[in-house]
Amino acid sequence: MSGQTPPSNPTTDPYQYLQIVNNSDGTITRHRKIPNTPATPDPDHPTPVLSTDKTWVRIFLPKQVLHNPSSSKLPLIVYFQGGGFIIYSAASTVFHDFCSNIAVDVNVIIISVDYALAPEHRLPAAYDDAVETLRFIKTNQDEWLTKYADFSNTFIMVLVQVRTESELRLANDPMLPLPLFVNDLIWELSLPIGVDRDHEYCNRMLGGGSQRLEKIRLLGWRVLVIDCKGDPLIDRQIELVKMMEVKGVVVVSQFDEGGHHGVDLGDPSRAKAPNVVLKNFMLPS
Repeated sequence: MSGQTPPSNPTTDPYQYLQIVNNSDGTITRHRKIPNTPATPDPDHPTPVLSTDKTWVRIFLPKQVLHNPSSSKLPLIVYFQGGGFIIYSAASTVFHDFCSNIAVDVNVIIISVDYALAPEHRLPAAYDDAVETLRFIKTNQDEWLTKYADFSNTFIMVLVQVRTESELRLANDPMLPLPLFVNDLIWELSLPIGVDRDHEYCNRMLGGGSQRLEKIRLLGWRVLVIDCKGDPLIDRQIELVKMMEVKGVVVVSQFDEGGHHGVDLGDPSRAKAPNVVLKNFMLPS
């Protein structure tokens, strides 16, 4: 969960904190008012970044490429927004703005995946939607993609989570407060019924995770990990970097001081800093 100011008077009830109600049929009612932003596909719109919705994705295109048809094609980022698999969508304003800012700052095309939410659609539903999105990119004839995207220069942006010591050390994080057991509840609602966080859908090193890292190495993929040391999930990010280094995966990491979970979404003063790192990372090696 990230990108939105938490309630001013926290509660010990994670359902109340998230403003959701658990229903007897396995669904939840979401009471939190999350602002959405409509797509803006009209090239005459004053926005510097155009966007359009295609079934289960939202595509972001820097408008300047329309006026420079002879320029090189742009890198492509496939983005999976936060929300713990249970809230937010590709249309949520916080993630729409986040993608728009990256698109214009880094000069890339972004495909934001509007994956199915849990608990109505528990994992691996969101992961399956991710795979379907990659198939969509490979086979779709959308003009923005075919004319302007460099498919040989494609990147995937994701978030990795597992229970770590830093979740206990940084228990009072304003966006992901562990005393409220918010993160535990998110996984309880997202994972298949009857399993815990020691499961391959949560812990990537289980169920053949080591072999998957080996495949990443053989494919020659590069991995960028950016986080801040004030994020309760920081230990998992550092552990992941070490695991990839051991497996010979080319990985670049940057862990800034301070901050909190989702700081790049909620703090304008820090929002652009990761874009500089991302832009340098995406330069041809």
